[in-house]
Amino acid sequence: MHVSLDTLRRAAQLLDDLADPDQPARSYDVLLGGLSDLVGCDVATYNEIGSGPDQLNYYADYPVGSMDPDPAGIELFEAYLHEHPLLLHYRATGTNEPAKISDFMTRDQFHRLALYSEFYRHIPVEDQVALTLPPTGDGKIIAVALNRGEKDFTDAERDVLSAVAGPLANTLRRARGRDRAQTALATVGSDGLAGLTDREHQVLRLAAQGRTNQAIARSFGVSPRTVAKHLEHIYRKLGVTGRAAAVYATATVGPGPGAA
Repeated sequence: MHVSLDTLRRAAQLLDDLADPDQPARSYDVLLGGLSDLVGCDVATYNEIGSGPDQLNYYADYPVGSMDPDPAGIELFEAYLHEHPLLLHYRATGTNEPAKISDFMTRDQFHRLALYSEFYRHIPVEDQVALTLPPTGDGKIIAVALNRGEKDFTDAERDVLSAVAGPLANTLRRARGRDRAQTALATVGSDGLAGLTDREHQVLRLAAQGRTNQAIARSFGVSPRTVAKHLEHIYRKLGVTGRAAAVYATATVGPGPGAA
């Protein structure tokens, strides 16, 4: 597989953008916009599909509003979701490798699906390549789909997606964990952290935002070794053994007096 230097640079930039601790984990415009730029497509979508036959739990599109915003359109999509060749493929195999609609049927066969005639032809979508993302543990399939209204996706373009799929999944998994950690920490009242010093409290909040020891050290003008010592004290006081556990442990503590 030959990948241009420019493509590699854009892939690296996308991963950097998604790994930014200040970037919300659910900022799908960064994910979808980056993949659209990387491969090239007319419309990109993020989809969370439940374990039932026709359960679209959530979707986002890029550019925003490209898919039919009318609820009736989404209802049509859900009604014929069981025909989707890529969803059938991912449910049957459990793979996360990128796949194209054209891997499974000709364009004429695709046109004969009610999914196409009732929904996709109005966008329009003539070819689609998708890849799945790390599952959330509740039976959902989480997938990103890139769509074109004219030319098919090439095997080389699929290979580019395949090359970034692993790093992308790891980056999103960390972002999801960071988002959960920040949410958990935000619910903690003063009693939950009463045993921590002000500096330890600050270190814990930056750790919950996904900052590395080096980044936290730069924020305070201290050495990474000093930050590591602060974290050791935090773990001991909270009775946990690691960074993530320190944040999650605080989520079980109710808000203190005067907390909102």
